[in-house]
Amino acid sequence: MSALVEDGLVGMAETDHRIANNLASLAGVIRLQRNAISRSAKTFTTEQVCELLDDIDARIEVTAKLHKSLARAINGNGVNLGDFVEEIAGMISTLNPAGKMDLTVDNACRGSIDPRHALHAGLITAELLTNASKYAHPSGLVVKVRIRCETNDDGSFAVEVTDDGVGFPESFDPNNDGGLGFQLMRALANGLNATLQFEHDSLGVCARLVRPKHLAS
Repeated sequence: MSALVEDGLVGMAETDHRIANNLASLAGVIRLQRNAISRSAKTFTTEQVCELLDDIDARIEVTAKLHKSLARAINGNGVNLGDFVEEIAGMISTLNPAGKMDLTVDNACRGSIDPRHALHAGLITAELLTNASKYAHPSGLVVKVRIRCETNDDGSFAVEVTDDGVGFPESFDPNNDGGLGFQLMRALANGLNATLQFEHDSLGVCARLVRPKHLAS
């Protein structure tokens, strides 16, 4: 019995440690947003403030879903990336007006990845989906979005988000330009030692987050 109690205490301590780390990561994201707003010295409308709060709400939801995924995990050590991304996609789609996003998720991921890596990948996925819903079709047409992910036994993984929108402006460089959202995605990808690649034209944008084998651990 004492061994079971000890194992239970160790498990709870590990869970608390993970929650603390992931909340610290989330707090860092919110601080980044706060500092960027402070530096801009802009005045925000009520609508813009609501959008900012929606963004924060989505990031909190991503973190909450991560811990729900951990609670369901059989071994308690990893997160099924496909299921996690699918939950995030469903959550983001509910934040948009009905009919604004036609979402397809190709959930072929059967492997689990490190929870911290999953959090970063989830936040990037949420940002890409939010951008697609807001900017892919300025005319208000329904945007078609396809998400695909893959995991490997060596710990490497990839998440791809593709939309059928109008693409980026001609002079826009997603590797260097953009506002807080793109800064955040680049920072999160760097934190993963991963690459965030974009292909875009007038028929849409394809974003691909890749954490390769030689960096996976």
